[in-house]
Amino acid sequence: MKVDGHPAPESASILDAVLALGIHLPHLCKDDNLPPIAACRTCLVEADGRVVAACHTPAAGVSEVLTNSGRVVRLRREVLRLTSRMHGPEPDVAGGPRSGEIWAAYEEHGLERPTFPRRIRDGFDATSPFFEFEEQACILCARCVTACQQLQHIGAIGIAGTATAARVTPGAGATFADSICTACGSCVAACPTHALRPKPMRDPARAGRYRRQGNGTEDG
Repeated sequence: MKVDGHPAPESASILDAVLALGIHLPHLCKDDNLPPIAACRTCLVEADGRVVAACHTPAAGVSEVLTNSGRVVRLRREVLRLTSRMHGPEPDVAGGPRSGEIWAAYEEHGLERPTFPRRIRDGFDATSPFFEFEEQACILCARCVTACQQLQHIGAIGIAGTATAARVTPGAGATFADSICTACGSCVAACPTHALRPKPMRDPARAGRYRRQGNGTEDG
């Protein structure tokens, strides 16, 4: 198999082959440590003339892959434009290790700002002692869900609702503090958009305490 004219190493999926060659390709819903979800469609490529999602398409039997043809670049740009409708501006805070991926994808595809009316979601959960969740930055890629459920086998995060009502939510509680979350950090590490991000620790002595939003009380 060749990718953009370069001989590719033997790989399980087209995405694996593309990344092994050092070619950057957005894959916002694919965690490197977990099986593909194939939900975001930001990794579209041409495989022997067909447009496919690289993350879940086996490399076996494919002869030629194009990541940079005019057709797939245009399609990825439209997918990213639609994705940009799901969230607000880039938060002015530090995110997790993967949090810059979505902004890099926008820049690479010539998108500076959302071009569709933004979907308004204003949920904010800062009840965990170690991280916070800002719903307006979430694109429902489900990477946090798969990290929690399949990597850590905890199940503290899920997606509730469907269509425009879908949202990431603590699996068994109204807030992360009320859920079975262990604050392992896998969801924060997986998030590509800053929606889940570490809390700034201004006072290390208070690292084990949290403030419950809405009632003004602190628990330790």
